[in-house]
Amino acid sequence: MNPVTTLLALFEFLLTALLALAVVYVNYRLFIATNRDYDAEVEMKKDNLGAAALLAGMLVGGGLIVREGIVPVASLVRLYVSAPLPYLNAWQVAGLVAGHLGLVFVVAIYTISLSLRFWGWLTPHIDEGAELGRGNISVGMVLGAVVLMVSLFVSDGVSRLTKSLVPQPSMGHVQIER
Repeated sequence: MNPVTTLLALFEFLLTALLALAVVYVNYRLFIATNRDYDAEVEMKKDNLGAAALLAGMLVGGGLIVREGIVPVASLVRLYVSAPLPYLNAWQVAGLVAGHLGLVFVVAIYTISLSLRFWGWLTPHIDEGAELGRGNISVGMVLGAVVLMVSLFVSDGVSRLTKSLVPQPSMGHVQIER
């Protein structure tokens, strides 16, 4: 048993657990803050299945995006702990981790918001907010599916973007002679 590997695994577990809770909290608060048509918490207490379906889609969609964004962060920390990088100190690594996490959260929040706004633009004859306020589960399910579909596609791009932003150690130059 390697104690460094065990501590690193514990760190990754705690990071992902905290991020999962943060995604749930931020998405829930965002849903409540951005909804002007009805009081989301009151609707949840009234068993509004439309609002619940949308919230479920937002939570899962946000989780998909953030999950893909933390893989490079975990790799960076793992690389730094197992073989400290000569060009990065611990504070720089912590700054990169915080920057990556901030970027991923912003992307997740804007992706969810823009996907819902885009769907509203595509369906001008349906007032989705009012329908959700009336408990229309069909609208909630469709909006939740829109969020999930967009999140599935965006999560791969987020993964590639955050991987490209992680500094990699130099391997040196290889010269092939004839």
